[in-house]
Amino acid sequence: MTQTANCPFSDLSRSFELSNADLEATYAQMHADAPVSYLPDIGYWAVSDYREIRRILSDQSTFSPEIAMQPFQEICPEAGQLLMEGQVSPTRIMVDNPGDNHRRARQIVQQSFMPSRLKKLEPAIYALVDQAIDGFVDKGEADLIEEMLYELPALVLFKLLGVPGSDVKHIKRWADNRLLFIWGRLGKEEQIAAAKELVDYWQYCTAHVERKAANPGDDMPSFLLGARSEEGETLSRNEIIDIMFGILLAGHETTTNQSANTLQALLENGAAWQALVNHPDSIPNAVEEGLRFRPSVIAWRRKALEDVQVCGVSIPSGANLLLYLAAANRDPGEFEMPADLDVKRSKARAHISFGFGPHFCLGAPLARLEMRIILERLAARLKNLRLQASKPSDPIQTLQFRGPTQLWVTWDR
Repeated sequence: MTQTANCPFSDLSRSFELSNADLEATYAQMHADAPVSYLPDIGYWAVSDYREIRRILSDQSTFSPEIAMQPFQEICPEAGQLLMEGQVSPTRIMVDNPGDNHRRARQIVQQSFMPSRLKKLEPAIYALVDQAIDGFVDKGEADLIEEMLYELPALVLFKLLGVPGSDVKHIKRWADNRLLFIWGRLGKEEQIAAAKELVDYWQYCTAHVERKAANPGDDMPSFLLGARSEEGETLSRNEIIDIMFGILLAGHETTTNQSANTLQALLENGAAWQALVNHPDSIPNAVEEGLRFRPSVIAWRRKALEDVQVCGVSIPSGANLLLYLAAANRDPGEFEMPADLDVKRSKARAHISFGFGPHFCLGAPLARLEMRIILERLAARLKNLRLQASKPSDPIQTLQFRGPTQLWVTWDR
C-alpha cells in the first residue's frame, strides 16, 4: 500500500553532531519504524533499507548519480566567482556521471587498480606503516590519526599517482576543504576561503597532469594519458585532470576515516582487538566487518528521474535521495545481530560501504590492502593497544562522511 513519510529522524540532517552510539541507534530506529522518511531541513529522502539501496544504486535509468558531488548548501556568489576565475571546471566523468561515457572512463581508470599494480605497492605500504609506528612506539600514548592515519593513505596514493610525498600537507588541506565545501555547512567567509583553496587544488592537478604529459612515468596520470578502452576510446586532458581532482580526495580521505573508525570500534571492544592479536589470519575479515559496522561514507546520493515507490513510499520525480549505506549495513533483514561487532562474521563482506552497481568504488582493493596492513602491523607491534577514554573525539563536520578527529590510544611499553 502506498504511504507517505514525514520526518521522525530530523537529527540526520546534522548527523555530525551525534555520537556514534546515538547515530547508530537512529539507524536501528529507522529499520524498526520508517526505512524511508523525508528530511525537510535539507530536502532529501532518507533511505535505510539494504535491498532498496542496492536496487537504487543499480538502476541509473530511474535514479541518477548527477547530484553525488553537488554541495549540500547554496554556494555564495563570491565563492562561485572565485571558482570561475580560477577555471575550476570539473566534468561529470566518474562518481556523478549519469551518461554512457561513464563506462568508457571507468574501464580505462580501472586498469590502474589491477591487482598486479597494487601488489607492487605492498612493500611500500608495509614500510610506511612501520615507519609511522617507529615514530611513536616509545611514547606509550599517541593520537593515531595525527601520528599515522591522517597522512599515510595519502602517501600510499601518491606513489600510485606519481605525486611527491613532500606535497602531502598541501593536498590534505585542499582535500579537507573540498570535503567541507561539498558535504559540510560553511558560512560565507568559510566558503570563500575554501573556494580559494579549491582553485589552488585544481591548478595543482592541472600542472601535475601537464608535467606527466611532458615527462611520463610509471604512474596513473601517465598511464591514463595514453590508455584506451576496449573499444579504443581515450580520455581527454580535462577528463584526466578531473579524475586526479577526484582521486586526490576520495583516494585517501575515506581510507583515513575508515581506518580510524575500524580501529576505534575494535578497541571499544577489547575482545575483538585481542582476537586479531591472537589470530592475525582473521584480519582480512575484520577489515570487512569494520567497513560494515562503521563505514567512513555513511550515505550517498541519487536523484529520482520519475515517480517511484521505495519501500511503499511515493517518491516524486526530481526528488533527492540520501541513501544511508551505514544503516543498510545494519539491516536486521540482512545481517544477524547487526549492532554487534563480530570479526568472524561470515557475511561481513556483504556490506555496501563501497557502494554497489555501476559506480562501485574503484579504489576498494587499495583501501582494503592498506587497512589490512595497518591492522597487521599494529596488532603485531602493539598487542595491548587500548583507547584513552579520557580523550574523546568529535566526528568530522560533514553530513555524509564519518570519522573521529582524534584517536588517542595507549599501550604498555
